[in-house]
Amino acid sequence: MKILPILLLVVLLAGCSAITTTVSPVTKATTPSVLVKQAETLYKQEQWHKAVALLDAGVNQFPEERRMVELRSEIIRDWEMRKRNKEDWILVYETQSLKEKIPYLEDLATIDTENLITKSRLLFWKNLLESKVTGLIACGSVHLHLDQALAEECATLAEKIKPTEESAHLLKKIKQSHAAQKRTERSEQAVREKQNTAQQREHLMKLARAQLSDDAIPDAIASLNRLLELVPDDAEGRALLDQVIQLRDEKVTRLIAFGDALYREEQIEQAVSVWESAEKLDMGRQDVAARIDRAMKVLERLREIQKQP
Repeated sequence: MKILPILLLVVLLAGCSAITTTVSPVTKATTPSVLVKQAETLYKQEQWHKAVALLDAGVNQFPEERRMVELRSEIIRDWEMRKRNKEDWILVYETQSLKEKIPYLEDLATIDTENLITKSRLLFWKNLLESKVTGLIACGSVHLHLDQALAEECATLAEKIKPTEESAHLLKKIKQSHAAQKRTERSEQAVREKQNTAQQREHLMKLARAQLSDDAIPDAIASLNRLLELVPDDAEGRALLDQVIQLRDEKVTRLIAFGDALYREEQIEQAVSVWESAEKLDMGRQDVAARIDRAMKVLERLREIQKQP
């Protein structure tokens, strides 16, 4: 029966050795470029240890290849910063948790004033919390330009625990960085808006010209007015709008005159139709609306007369 546990232990150890991760050795046929590509692939897959081991073997085989040395340094630097980032986030959450627990322990010490264990525990926690300040300030400094959210968490927490010149200076730098980032975002937004405005302006100008070619004068005027709302000082748009308005006014004048002639010849329905065409070109013309209203009353009166026996 004593043999069974020993056998199980042997099987377990054998299983562990079977799943041990190893890096394939660099063969003599491997070229530096192929090796670098393999390492870059492992790097992208976040298999930092394998990538570094592969490059270590490659550097031994090709010591003159600077790219492998540079890539190895880059991977190690990124790997270390990734680990540092996670460790510092853990520091933040652990410190926050400790800071949040202390008030409850203070309440407990107030309730049980004779309990020396509670008092000792409280003193230990407070000292432990204060000891985190140095690490938090270092965290804020390291991550200031790499992970600003983490840097701000660290600096803010350090300032809450124990305000110092270092934490105040760090928070000031973070605030300045936020302001610079906002200025950059506003600048980029302005560039995008300018590009968007230019595109809209070009679209409206093309649309207005196409509408003018189709003799859709009111639509062309509406498009040009939208263009000038977008770009008030657009000289080309203003000149084209003035041209289209002049063309519209000339057409309206001719239609009014033609309608007046028809009205005098007692072709009232035809006159109304012509005036309505003029009104469609310029809806703001009260004189045209008055002519139509007068003519419609005359037509109504004529219909009443025709109905009389």
